[in-house]
Amino acid sequence: MNNLMLSFSGTDLSRLRTLVAAVGKEIALVPGAVTTAASPKTPLDMTWSRLVDMLDLGTEPEMRSCPTCKNLCALGASRCGHCWTSLLPLIPKESVAA
Repeated sequence: MNNLMLSFSGTDLSRLRTLVAAVGKEIALVPGAVTTAASPKTPLDMTWSRLVDMLDLGTEPEMRSCPTCKNLCALGASRCGHCWTSLLPLIPKESVAA
């Protein structure tokens, strides 16, 4: 098997996660595609599962808005990727509740 490495930007990765979720929902609507614990998975289910496992998209990262340009930035970012404004570190939620 070819070990192809794909790299996506944060925005593209987010779009890909959305598309994968949408296709998964559509596959579930295909007649005969609904499986239970007692019934075996269909070839379509198995192939889709393998593809999603290979993509290894992970979970959507937490984001915050830049106070200057309002562009979305990663929660832990120290600079905005759009306007390069320095971002102050956020106070952890646990500290705020205490």
